[in-house]
Amino acid sequence: MLNPRLQQVGQFVRKGSRLADIGTDHALLPVALVQNGTCVSAIASDIRKGPVAAATRTVTEANLADAIDIRLGDGLSTVTADEVDDIVIAGMGGETIAAILEAAPWTKNEHYRFILQPMTRAEKLRRYLWENGYDIEREVSVCDGHRCYTVLQVAFIGSRKAVEEALCLVGKLDPITDAAYLKTVKNRLIKQQRGDASALRLLERVQAYENGLWKPWE
Repeated sequence: MLNPRLQQVGQFVRKGSRLADIGTDHALLPVALVQNGTCVSAIASDIRKGPVAAATRTVTEANLADAIDIRLGDGLSTVTADEVDDIVIAGMGGETIAAILEAAPWTKNEHYRFILQPMTRAEKLRRYLWENGYDIEREVSVCDGHRCYTVLQVAFIGSRKAVEEALCLVGKLDPITDAAYLKTVKNRLIKQQRGDASALRLLERVQAYENGLWKPWE
């Protein structure tokens, strides 16, 4: 059974796709998506030997060794361009996710769908995406336990754009349905603005977005 965070990640994966799950840990996501018929095959990759061993056990116990390939390696170095359609990079910092994409230039192709779930520094990831030709097609938040996370559905479109810092903080989250996540962003800025005038300006911008007074996507 997937936790709410991974369930949301899985909802963005296209039916019939070949999946690469980078930082797979126990391979719970690829097993679930192959079992329910969303994915025809998967590559479950991790940089650490421990998670690779755990992933191997999970896949073996599910009798899916023919459909899911377990690989040990750094980022997307374990995957070739012709093996996958949808790429999940979840459960790590936003800057790390950006570095993984940057190290794999073959991902700059409209064929792929990226499902990205940063644990921290989501604003750094959003900036990297927009400045390097990727588009955030959809973004939703999900609360799991005491934390809220954001999940991004991304495609490469080749069009780079410069964006203001406040937009990198709110992304394409909905002010109403994603209010809990935006509250965490606002609370972080409240703490920062006590000694940082720029954080105060960002806080005011986020509050305007939260209250529907700033609508950059309309």
